[in-house]
Amino acid sequence: MDLCTNLSYSRSLWPGKGYFYYLDKEGNKQALSTDKTYLRSSKSGFFEAFGSDNVAKNISTHELATSNIQYVEECYTPPFVNEIYCQFSLRIKANSLCPDVCNDPYIKNTLIQLSSLYAKNGGYKELAYRYAKNILMGTWLWRNQDCRGFSITVHLANNKSLVVLDAHKLDWYLKWKKTDHDSLILLTDFIANALADKKLFGYIDVVAKLSVGGGDEIIPSQEFLQDAKGKGTQRRFSKTIFENHIETVAFHSQKIGAALQIIDDWWFEQNDEKRLRVNEYGSDRSDAVARRHPTMNNDFYSLIKRTEEWISYIENDDEITSDIHFIMAVLVKGGLFNKSSSKK
Repeated sequence: MDLCTNLSYSRSLWPGKGYFYYLDKEGNKQALSTDKTYLRSSKSGFFEAFGSDNVAKNISTHELATSNIQYVEECYTPPFVNEIYCQFSLRIKANSLCPDVCNDPYIKNTLIQLSSLYAKNGGYKELAYRYAKNILMGTWLWRNQDCRGFSITVHLANNKSLVVLDAHKLDWYLKWKKTDHDSLILLTDFIANALADKKLFGYIDVVAKLSVGGGDEIIPSQEFLQDAKGKGTQRRFSKTIFENHIETVAFHSQKIGAALQIIDDWWFEQNDEKRLRVNEYGSDRSDAVARRHPTMNNDFYSLIKRTEEWISYIENDDEITSDIHFIMAVLVKGGLFNKSSSKK
């Protein structure tokens, strides 16, 4: 199956913005505000003293010892506060069952057939299991996971709730204790059903309670500053309006979504303990390499061309391969997958 010139999928996971807060002595929610600080940053970069030819610059010892002044935003837990909270909502839609836009009827019907067979054979449970793990493990807290401990509470749209008390102790590859595993299965089923059935409404609220000490640093999302050398703050945090029109620090919804998508350990069988964020070319940012390069024939575009083959495989064997899981994970992520109409 060749790709058409107009093909796109709407994303199936819609996280909201994550926001931080704490409770005062009366149990009222209070915003986590920021401080603005001037820092003296010593010169330490390679190009401070060397040119692109690796030859030392003609720079004085005095000039190299001077500091760069930075004006940055910081966020810390207030004194005597031992617990903070971070909360976000997640909508789950069955958008991977059908292309959002497709200008080729055959390709559209073929992709619908693949997703239908995938749903029928329980494929979405595997994806949901992985998304649920990231939610309950607090992967979406990013560097804030490195605290004294945290618990995760999830409120489901069906009026059920689940709690994982020691979420910081959970490991992706190790066995979970029964109560935590039961919560994982409950959340997995809820997400899987919402991904596989357009008639179902999937909506959850997720709350993390972090054990901290007064003065501990909190790390929300940073805003992109196009002119960092200009006047004003050179590091600025994401915020959202809290109660009484006060701002509290926050996570971008895209940052939370990126954490939920860290499920691709199908990319290489001999090294499956490194999960990647779902990406068409298996972008590995920590090693600055594409793990699914087209020359390896395991990238999304090389695999989706074999859609008829995957359909036949599921129909004959009732088995779903890791390549099929990866294809569907990309469709759940959503995006533009069309091929240019111009010939080169």
